[in-house]
Amino acid sequence: MKFIRHLLPMLMVAGMISTQVNAQDRRAGQETGFERKLRERDDMAVRDFVQSKENIELKEKTSHLEISGDVRFEWRNLQEKGERIFIDDDRFVERYKSFRGNGAVDFRDLPISNNDWDVEFNLKFKYNFERAWAAAHLQFDNSCGIRGFNDCRNTLIIEELESSSSSLSSGGSSSSSDDFVAIIRDQRFDIKGSGESAGINLKRAYMGYNIWADGVHRIDIEMGRRKLDDVFVSEIEFSSRFDGILLKYATAIEDTADFYVNGGAFIIDERVNQFGYAGEIGFLNIYDSGLDVRYSIIDWTNVRRNRCFIRDAIGTDFLNSQISFSYNFTTEVFCKEIPTEIYGGFLINHAARKTIFTHHKKANLGWYAGLYLGEVEGKGDWAMDVEYFYVQAQAVNDTDVGGVARGNILDEHLNDILFDPTGKVKGNVDLEVDSSSNIDSFSSISDIRSSSFSSLGSSDISAFLPRRGNANYKGARIEFLYAITDNLSIDTEYEVSWEADRKIGGRHYYSNFEIEAIYAF
Repeated sequence: MKFIRHLLPMLMVAGMISTQVNAQDRRAGQETGFERKLRERDDMAVRDFVQSKENIELKEKTSHLEISGDVRFEWRNLQEKGERIFIDDDRFVERYKSFRGNGAVDFRDLPISNNDWDVEFNLKFKYNFERAWAAAHLQFDNSCGIRGFNDCRNTLIIEELESSSSSLSSGGSSSSSDDFVAIIRDQRFDIKGSGESAGINLKRAYMGYNIWADGVHRIDIEMGRRKLDDVFVSEIEFSSRFDGILLKYATAIEDTADFYVNGGAFIIDERVNQFGYAGEIGFLNIYDSGLDVRYSIIDWTNVRRNRCFIRDAIGTDFLNSQISFSYNFTTEVFCKEIPTEIYGGFLINHAARKTIFTHHKKANLGWYAGLYLGEVEGKGDWAMDVEYFYVQAQAVNDTDVGGVARGNILDEHLNDILFDPTGKVKGNVDLEVDSSSNIDSFSSISDIRSSSFSSLGSSDISAFLPRRGNANYKGARIEFLYAITDNLSIDTEYEVSWEADRKIGGRHYYSNFEIEAIYAF
């Protein structure tokens, strides 16, 4: 009960902050605030059902309720260098420069630091009763710093008095009290801050039901939100959300292995009814050897129009197969048995095409390997993870890349096209347009053909292809976790990556050194 008394204020704060996030979500969705308000009113049957659970005493609920969470404070030092884009003599040009520090700025012309400080709070619930369960995970992840007025300049509307000797708003004619003047307010000299207080993320929210269980076989269905890597195993993909329905089957093959199949469908873009599909099969602890083998497949392809009215967009050309393994055993270190795992995986994107973004070749392979030592359960325990990654440009889509990646502070994507609508600034490729000289008229990639650099026809456009995203990297990571107490631990991590193919996007370097304190309860 003492813990519950402390929990209630936390839930009140979460509720107040969620109203700010709800307003942001309305702007991103497809409905007005009024429509959402109507939709959120439960019908009588649903309302009565939910309210009936409010009458169950807390003492009875706690026998089925699990509550956990953690508080984190982290510092990261990041370095990123690559081909920054400039305009020189009416041409797009690139120079190998820093993307962080050394005067680097973002698209709002604000400085980008090498240092990043974050404070984070995770709150997790799981309720399990009879054959059904529900789980939720709220994540609050905020940048550190004071809350400040962070505009450098803005517009201030000031009313002009009727007695004004001259009218600024009406070109010298007599003014009325309804006249206003737009004034520039310069706030560059005020105190600024990087702190945030509304970074809330509904990371997981799903429910499940056990369809069948007989002691050997088990079939479950779950629906809602979670991360793809909660269900499917990979170190170089499955970083996106899984908002959908999942079917799970597990059994034990006598004297052979434990076997499971997970498969489901998830929403990619509700505006155009685009769905993705994923599945995985696994054989665990084969012949009691400690060897696990898995095969997974995920389908992102979409030949129909996307929300920008582009048919068969290249960015959806991902049908990924991956085979992975892990071998678990114990190693004796200083006369102590240490759990050890060697693991790895190989991935291929079957849907990749030869395009101008990859210089008319496929770059659709990826692999990883790692060594994991130790296990952290209580005070004095430690664990270390060492990994290597190799991911080609078309191996994993930009929203789903895992591993070290490239940093990508500019949020570039492999298939970005830059062009000057006036035609004055020349790029690194000439695009021949079949139907119109307006690049906005492209409805599919087949409408664009790469032509020569030497001449531009009346229907050609000079464009610049950065050819950069989150993939196309090779890199490594080492992580060490040590438990100071049963609840408090320190996590130290260093990761580094370079471009896998310099011909696609040019040179690139990224590194991250991180120290994080974690209190878990």
